[in-house]
Amino acid sequence: MEKINELKVLDIDLSREKVKEETLNWEEEGRLFLGGKSLGTYLFYKNVPPGTDPLSPSNIIIFSAGLFSGLVPGASKVSVVSKSPLTNLIHDSHAGDYFGPYLRRAGFIALIIRGRSKDPVYIYINNGNVEIRDASKLWGKNNKEVVESIRKETFDKVSVASIGPAGENLVKIAHISFDIFRAAGRGGLGAVMGSKMLKAIAVYGDREVSVHDPEKLKELAEFWKEKLSKARELEYLRVYGTTNTLKYSASVTMSPSYNFSRPWIPEDLAEKLSGKPIKEREVDAPWFIHGAKCPIKCARYVRARYKGKEFEVKTEYENLAMLGAATGIFNTDAVLYLNYLVDELGIDSISTGNVIGWLFELVEKGLIGKEEVGIDVKGFGDEEAAIKLVEMIAHRKGIGAILAEGVRRASEILGRGKDIAVHVKGLEAPAWDPRGRRAFAVSYATADVGASHLRGWPPTTEPPSAGPAKEVVPGLARERDKDALFDTLGICRFVSYPEDAIVKFYETITGEKRSFEDLLKVPRRAEALSRIYDVLDHLIPPLEDTIPRRWMEPVPEGPLKGVKAFLNEDDMREAIREYYRVRGWDENYGVPLPEAVKELGLEWAVEDARRALDVVRKRIGLGGLM
Repeated sequence: MEKINELKVLDIDLSREKVKEETLNWEEEGRLFLGGKSLGTYLFYKNVPPGTDPLSPSNIIIFSAGLFSGLVPGASKVSVVSKSPLTNLIHDSHAGDYFGPYLRRAGFIALIIRGRSKDPVYIYINNGNVEIRDASKLWGKNNKEVVESIRKETFDKVSVASIGPAGENLVKIAHISFDIFRAAGRGGLGAVMGSKMLKAIAVYGDREVSVHDPEKLKELAEFWKEKLSKARELEYLRVYGTTNTLKYSASVTMSPSYNFSRPWIPEDLAEKLSGKPIKEREVDAPWFIHGAKCPIKCARYVRARYKGKEFEVKTEYENLAMLGAATGIFNTDAVLYLNYLVDELGIDSISTGNVIGWLFELVEKGLIGKEEVGIDVKGFGDEEAAIKLVEMIAHRKGIGAILAEGVRRASEILGRGKDIAVHVKGLEAPAWDPRGRRAFAVSYATADVGASHLRGWPPTTEPPSAGPAKEVVPGLARERDKDALFDTLGICRFVSYPEDAIVKFYETITGEKRSFEDLLKVPRRAEALSRIYDVLDHLIPPLEDTIPRRWMEPVPEGPLKGVKAFLNEDDMREAIREYYRVRGWDENYGVPLPEAVKELGLEWAVEDARRALDVVRKRIGLGGLM
């Protein structure tokens, strides 16, 4: 039986068809990184040298279950960690439901895939048994058909992580689908699987994970499941999930509408892609949709019809806002159909909506025409063109081959539209414009992966015009730590556990007494390692810790008309310096200082931190740019 102080890592080399198991040292590795995002980052750092091509056999991809996955209500997340082909940064993306809990119950806290198979394969893990199976008949298939085929070949309760044609075609915004309707969407990690000729991973485990006090854990889990399933503050999520959120984001000037050119839109327009029309289409979901041990069950599973085609899809705010509002499409069924297409083909809905919205704006501005696009595109709101473009991106056809590179690279290839390309470090922005909340743009600018709304929100609802952003940065940094801790433990962000509950669960599972503040050091270690690695690879923080030009344009209409993401450029730079100071990083160069790295218990990385600081100094000159 698996023991908590014997966390096992399954290591599969596809080039040599070799499978091995390793046990983490609890004191030196396990308790420092725990699981999920933090453990995945550590394993990547130790295995892949800077300068590695993300689509080469030398890159690895890690599936790291949260320490609490399958043990605690609302904890079912698995983190996928690799080097992103979109950004060339260490990237982590997350998905819920059964894959993480099954991986743990199969006996493993993490799975490392390295090398490249000669032919298409899928991996089948059933408890302690591991097989590398032929997937030639699955190559070219959409995600739903892959999952259904693998379940017929194995059995119907396995959880399947798969890629669609987009991943096979090395589309740099390709996602990894989990059981058809969930996705580790960001960073193009589906292309990493595709580069390894790995079509899917099927996992099942039904063994008991050993914990320190199983009876106490059962008591705590039952208490919190009951409490959370009836909590009034979560009722909204139980009814709508996140599908009603466009009404909120639009009202507070944070929507991505029309390629982020109109962060405020009228309520009647936002309602077209909000809770009520989605609720009207809701149907009963399959067993694998609502999540293992989830007390909220906020996933909304709907049936819709578009131009004679009936389909089913799981949808949420980011899908609706990016495939709809960001492209100017407010036809509910058309947007749900786009959602269905990206799920089947295996493309990130956020990045897809972003690049299509960007192209639509180029058309609107007369910067690109039909001859170059290859199809008739009218601009914002053109749902027929959006559908064609999704197919073209997935199969790298025509202009789709350019959009498949992501919005930053697409703007470079076309030589236009850089000023309206909304990304940070190459990662397309999600459905939250920071011009509606003070210091939120700091989170985007400094996030380890690029533009992510999951790297900490400022503890304020004030607009950026309320005062200097630096005043909010300490609170933002702590919120980032909390969010990353949830990703480390495998807990969904919507499950609002108080700090003392996390501490109690941790003690019950591991037998260790540990303060919440000490637990927050775990994701800080991962962030420091990511920063050091990315700097040694290519990152120049003072230049690349920034935001797109669009967010420094004044809001054109609505209650925050005239507001920008920061008061001015000086406000932005000073706020970012403050973030560096709070983290114990060099305030001019944005690199973790050796003494801060040592304080985090990473003595073995101190020399790397020194080298990273020297690298940045040499790249930008001793005088600095800030």
